[in-house]
Order: sequence, then structure tokens, then C-alpha cells
Amino acid sequence: MSPSARSYQQVVTKLLRHSAFPQLRKIIDKTLPADISPVLPLLLDEDRKRILTLLIEAGKAARVLLEMPDAELRDLLQEIDDPTLAAICGSSASDDAADLLDALGEERRHMVLELLAPAHGAKLESLLAGEEETAGSLMNTEFLALDEELTVAKAIEAIRQYPRKDSFFYVYAIDSEGHLVGVLSLRSLILAGPNLKLTSIMVQNVVRTTVDAEREEVAHIVSKYDLLSVPVVDLQNRLVGVVTVDDVLDVIQEQAEEDLLHLAGVDTSERVSTSAGESFRGRFPWLAVNLLTAFLASWVVRMFQGTIEKWAALAVFMPIVAGMGGNAGTQTLTVFVRGLALGEVDFKGGLRPIWKELLVGFGNGVANGTLTVLIVGLWTSEWLMAFILFFAMIFNLIIAGVAGGLVPLILKELDFDPAISSSIFVTTFTDVGGFFSFLGLATLALRYWHP
Repeated sequence: MSPSARSYQQVVTKLLRHSAFPQLRKIIDKTLPADISPVLPLLLDEDRKRILTLLIEAGKAARVLLEMPDAELRDLLQEIDDPTLAAICGSSASDDAADLLDALGEERRHMVLELLAPAHGAKLESLLAGEEETAGSLMNTEFLALDEELTVAKAIEAIRQYPRKDSFFYVYAIDSEGHLVGVLSLRSLILAGPNLKLTSIMVQNVVRTTVDAEREEVAHIVSKYDLLSVPVVDLQNRLVGVVTVDDVLDVIQEQAEEDLLHLAGVDTSERVSTSAGESFRGRFPWLAVNLLTAFLASWVVRMFQGTIEKWAALAVFMPIVAGMGGNAGTQTLTVFVRGLALGEVDFKGGLRPIWKELLVGFGNGVANGTLTVLIVGLWTSEWLMAFILFFAMIFNLIIAGVAGGLVPLILKELDFDPAISSSIFVTTFTDVGGFFSFLGLATLALRYWHP
């Protein structure tokens, strides 16, 4: 636990003991949810209930809870009664409330929804019913949408009366049927003449996304156009929600963590605190796949067993070619996984970047092969071995470039996550290619020369 969390807990506890609720509310208003969440598990049950009441009044309760680690959140939710959870959901942004309800079991989630106002409960149910990993599950249904025929003066008055002024960044203009027709920044609205209509000052070419768009696509839109929020529309172009930049940052962080874990063949749910049994069950399948591919590489080596027996020095340098290929393949793989995540490359347009990687592999093969010739030749005086390594290095680094690009593209085309253990398959190509090229060239050399 950090010193800041401990000191914050001491301040909160002291104010609670003196019933200094106004002062405590001021502190809560000025403190970010991420700084409050570490304190909740440290408080006594009665103090935690009082803090939750103040957080509900400040509209921060759900966001504070969602900042907690999953395990701590599940434990704390068991201690919070249903009426309090309903109050938390009712005071929070709809996307945060939906995320909190999603952490509950189905039966308890239904009980909490029953305690909410019918309209609000129906709104949250629609968010929960949306497909996971889409804009519909990510969006906030609380947004500011005004009729395009309103004047600037009436629009500003409507904004003043809006209950949650901290939940929007832009003003969206809609027509009489709720279709999204324009967007305005608050700055442009304030600077415009009071008698002008919104339709005359709004930006009509609105960057938007659809309810069924993937979360990564939404993150790409926000990043590409530097938006603070992006509107979400249905198939009829009716405005149904907005995705704000804070949710997009969460998506980017989650995606980065998932890609990092998938590249290593680790389940995304695994944490340091995960039990040994769960970690074993999550890791074993991919390690078993890796074992099978390792046997494939061993089978290639066994094909050239006679060559190795005649020229024992080959065993010393075999790992060099395979190891260099594996590293080069991982470099290419990382670039392509990132490119797929950012929408920079796809299967249909992947030929040009793969051709580039082939040229990069050839160049690196020549450069590193030349270094290998000098090192091995001067070290062992076996110049034939050095030049065999040279050509095998070129061959395997070309394989690394092509495989590092094709594997994630093919996985994506087959609707698999391109980061899921792609490195295992790429390493298989480079190990097999490296051993085959090195030992194959050595076998040819033995026909004309005996060491």
C-alpha cells in the first residue's frame, strides 16, 4: 500500500470520527477516483458505508469502485447491499453503472435492476444486452443532443439546465426524428450570435461509429481524429450514445495487456495472485503446442544426423541460425500485430508490407551473415563453415520476415486474435527453416569436401 493511500485513509477516518461530512465531501470532490479506490478496502465497514454515501452524492461511486482490482472489487461488492448498489448505479454515468452491474452474478444483477427507476433500469439493460467488445457495450447513454432548429441562446439555456454537465464534451445536433446531423464544440456555441440557429454553425460532417463497431475500431477513430468523445448511432443513424476518451484509454490499455499476454501464450485473466492450478490450466495448452512444434524442429535435425556425425562442429553453430531467425521473426510479428490493431494493414493489402519485410530480412541476413563469416572464420579458421552460416542466415531471416507478417494476417483472416501465441508458430518456421538450410547446405558441402 502506498504512503499516500495510508495518509488519505487517516484523514478520512479522522473526519468521519468528528462527523465532518461537509469537509469530507469537499475532499472527495477534489480527489480523483483512482486515488480514492485504494482507501476503500482499508476502512471499517461503517466508515466505508458513510464514504459510499458521500461518493453517491458526488456521482463518483461507480467510477471509484471500477478503479479497484477485479479481485478486490468482487469481495467489496459482496459486502454492499442491493439498495446501496442501486443508488450507486442511479447516481453514476450509465456506462460505469453497466460495467459495475456486469461484475455481478446474473441473479443479483436482476435484483439490483429491479430497484432502479424503470426508465434507467431499461437503459442499463440495453447496455448490458449489447455484444461484448463493441461500441454498444462501451458507450454512455447520457449525452447532450439538441434540436438543430434551436437558437444559440436557447441551446445555452438548455445546457445550463442539463443535470450532468461533467459528462459531455460536445453538443450534438439532431433532427426531429433523432438522426445525428451535426456537432458543435462548446467554444463555438459560446462565441456564436444568440439568434443564430444551430444548423447554421454546426459541423455537418460528423465523425461517428455504429453500435456494433469493435472497441478497437472506436479507439482508432478517437486516436486518428483527436476526439474527446465519439457519437454512436444505430443502423438508422439515430444517436444512441457516446464513447468518451476515458473509456477509450481503458480499451487501449486492456488491448495492450491482452496482446502482451497472448504473445506469450498466457491467458488474459491470469494475475500474479492467480492460483497455481489456474495458471497451469491456462498455460499448459500453448506449451503443449510449443512442445509439438519443437519435436518438428527436432525431426528436421534428425534428418541430418549423419551429417552432424561426420562434421561435429555443426552442432556448435546450429543455435545461431535458429536463434537469429526467432528474434527477427518476433520483430516482424510485433510490427504486424500493432499494425493490425491500428488498422494499418489487413490481409488483402498485406502483400506490400510482407515484400518489404522480405527485403529487410535479406538485408539483415547479408549484414549479420557477414559478421558471422568474420567471427567464425577468424575464430575457428573453418571458412567453409562460416560461408555456410552466411547463406543459411540469409535464408532464415527471409523466412522470419515472411512468417512474422503472414502468421498474424492469417490468424486475423480466420477470426482469431492475431496476438494469440503467434510467436510459437513464427518460431517454428524459423527453427525448421534455420536447421534445414544450415544442415542442408552442410550436407551438400560434404559431397565435395571432408572436414
